[in-house]
Amino acid sequence: RFIMSGENAGDGRANPNKNPFISGFELTEQERGDLLAFLRSLTDTDFVTNPEFADPFAAP
Repeated sequence: RFIMSGENAGDGRANPNKNPFISGFELTEQERGDLLAFLRSLTDTDFVTNPEFADPFAAP
C-alpha cells in the first residue's frame, strides 16, 4: 500500500526499523479479489451494531 500524505506517508521501504526478511510480493487481479473478498467476510456489521451485544457498562 502507499499512503499519499501525513505522518505515515510512503510505502515503508525506507523505514530503518523494517526487518530485512520482509519483502513485497505480487498478486494477480484474481488473487487480490479473493483476498479482499475474504477480508470483507470477516466484517460482520450486523453483529457489531446489534444493541443486544453492546457494552453493558457504556454510558446511555
